[in-house]
Amino acid sequence: MAYPTQISLSTTADNKPPSSHVRYVAFLLASGLVNALIAAILLVHIPDSRTPTVPSLTLRAVIFVLIGVLAGTSGPWFYWRRANSPFLLNPPIPFLQFAICCAVGWVWVPAVVLLSREDSPLTAPVALLGATLLAFALRRALPATPSPPSIPRQLLFEEILTRPQRQFHGYIAAVCIYLAAYELAIGWTLTACALLAASAFLIAWKLTQPPQNPSPTRRAARRLALIALPAILLTFYTLIHGIAHRAQLEAVAAASRANLRVHGSNATEDTPTAPSATGVAGYHSIILWPDPPKHDLVPPIPAQTNLLAPGTTKPLIIKFDGPYFYFQTPNKRPGPNALQVHGTPLAHDFQSNNFLPLVMEGHQLLGTPIPIDRCGEIQLGILNGDNHPGPIAIALLLTDSASPTNQLYLGSQPVITSQSDHFAMKAAPAPEVLRYTVPGTAKIRRFDQITVMVLPDSSNYDQGSKIAIQQFQLIPR
Repeated sequence: MAYPTQISLSTTADNKPPSSHVRYVAFLLASGLVNALIAAILLVHIPDSRTPTVPSLTLRAVIFVLIGVLAGTSGPWFYWRRANSPFLLNPPIPFLQFAICCAVGWVWVPAVVLLSREDSPLTAPVALLGATLLAFALRRALPATPSPPSIPRQLLFEEILTRPQRQFHGYIAAVCIYLAAYELAIGWTLTACALLAASAFLIAWKLTQPPQNPSPTRRAARRLALIALPAILLTFYTLIHGIAHRAQLEAVAAASRANLRVHGSNATEDTPTAPSATGVAGYHSIILWPDPPKHDLVPPIPAQTNLLAPGTTKPLIIKFDGPYFYFQTPNKRPGPNALQVHGTPLAHDFQSNNFLPLVMEGHQLLGTPIPIDRCGEIQLGILNGDNHPGPIAIALLLTDSASPTNQLYLGSQPVITSQSDHFAMKAAPAPEVLRYTVPGTAKIRRFDQITVMVLPDSSNYDQGSKIAIQQFQLIPR
């Protein structure tokens, strides 16, 4: 015979709300976010072309948004179809509707990744917007958790003895916000935005009331169509901004280094520094000096005091005898303990041992300033011995050392022998001449330094191009 106390205890144990699938939904969302981020990091990049067309950028933006949607959907689909999935036989909503609701958040992932690479202040707001829209869309689609059935009280003070359900959403959101602040302080923008998005999703999820009648799939599809267009436009904007930002960095970074005086006579033999796990080939930076010239007895040549003087019609030929700089961002120049070696880029292999791009530049000092109004064109002679597939461009920057802030960026020119339609494996370096037009009117009036910036394809960002600078030919105006 059962005692009343025993009966009341069994009744209390059954007085629990039925288990919901909220945790599994969170797991599916996390898998989708990870997949979308991985795909965006690997596949979403600004175009290599310096002058892309509007239709090509529009098509690229649409493809990037589709990549985010498909990659973000593949993760939940894989775990949804597993044999131990609680959604396999009794899903709260159809997977198609779940995928459409999740796509409301995944469409913003490509733009967030592109903006994070430039440390744009728009990165965090876009991530917060995507997470909030995702929480709202999913909250409106999932049915409300049914409340537990009312059971008559069997014990005195039973309501007081019942433990309240624990809520950890506030703690998780607070931890995410604090961690995001730390990540922003150390410069990890993408990780910080992911944490901020998680906190925004939790807050929006708790503030949005579950509907009595969940929205159907058709309404979720209309919502996705309305949100996809702004996401494509934002991705299009990030592509344009990324191209302009890349060109600006090429000019500004070289300009900030142009005031560095290089004295070839002070270059000594290789003086290795302490290897660095995050440096270039074991070093933070490298300076490659040309081979010392042979000491032949030749009569002294009078120094020219006025290069390209009025009335000059013959081109001025300047042999390149400056150093090559190899370093990594965010550095602006080689460090004071940079490894110094001799030779040409054709005889050395410099590679990055991390995920930071390797910057390669050549610096030529002229000694005597040349007036801008006397130089109409600069022809750059190079030897291309690079056998890595991928286009390479070379840009020129003119600087006046008397006023380092005055520079003239001449733009970039493609290396023809590196283009896909002209590429071939080279047994010997291929000579080539690149031409740069010098505008007649510019902010700078003269220059005595030339910076050559080698711009490889994004797939070869981690290695120095095997391109040697031969000479400059300055054509009088």
